[in-house]
Amino acid sequence: MSAGYFETDTIHIELGEHVFFTPTGRRRLTVREPHSRPARMLPSGGGVLEVEVTGQRLRENLGDAERYVYEHLHALATSGPGCLGAEDNRGKQHVFADAVCVSAHAEVRAYRFADVRYVFHCPESTAEPAWTSVPDPPPVYSGTSTAQDYTAGGVTLATGVGMRLQMEREWPLRQVPRTRGARLTRPPSGAQLRFAVRVHAVAENENLAGFIEDLMRAVGPGTLDLSANGNTYQDVTLDGVSPEHTDLHAAACEIEFLKQL
Repeated sequence: MSAGYFETDTIHIELGEHVFFTPTGRRRLTVREPHSRPARMLPSGGGVLEVEVTGQRLRENLGDAERYVYEHLHALATSGPGCLGAEDNRGKQHVFADAVCVSAHAEVRAYRFADVRYVFHCPESTAEPAWTSVPDPPPVYSGTSTAQDYTAGGVTLATGVGMRLQMEREWPLRQVPRTRGARLTRPPSGAQLRFAVRVHAVAENENLAGFIEDLMRAVGPGTLDLSANGNTYQDVTLDGVSPEHTDLHAAACEIEFLKQL
């Protein structure tokens, strides 16, 4: 079974029960187009890898998958550069050095496994760190449920279907001229977590458009606590409500919240 991990000085986390990796390389190339002569391509060194990672069956959702995925993405969003380990189905291993996670995306539904898609950036390198180990996942968090109940600032967000969590941040690598590889030249910026709650909005005694507008007004524009299945995520802000376009009295809505890190 293929597996993977990410390890820094402060964290050591698994990436899923079944993991596969695809690196894409970019190198700096200078193109000169002199008048009346053929173009010249001049390699100027550098080299950055973008590693796309899929982590399947990260957590079976028997109540605590949302909490586990949140802790997982929060750790990646606040981590420094580390070693990204990949093992394929044949047991062949490879480790990417100085990797940084710039985005991750997961969708959690009751009684299903949570899968995560990651994007890591790392410098191209001829050296490879030693393989360490894939850690065991933490035990089940207590106090969680699969009731699919979501509230924001005390306002009930209708009957929930599931939650999509996404992490994003900026951490560019500067390619080094006339050498191989790249360097992290400044601290990361813009780290944020996005919570997208998918609910079924049903307007029993009013127009659906008014129901959705009242919901947005009740949640309000300030920071608040988002409660979901026994978990509480503090200091989030409503980013938007996206209902499907319909002439019925019910619609599926995706309500998005942002948390700055």
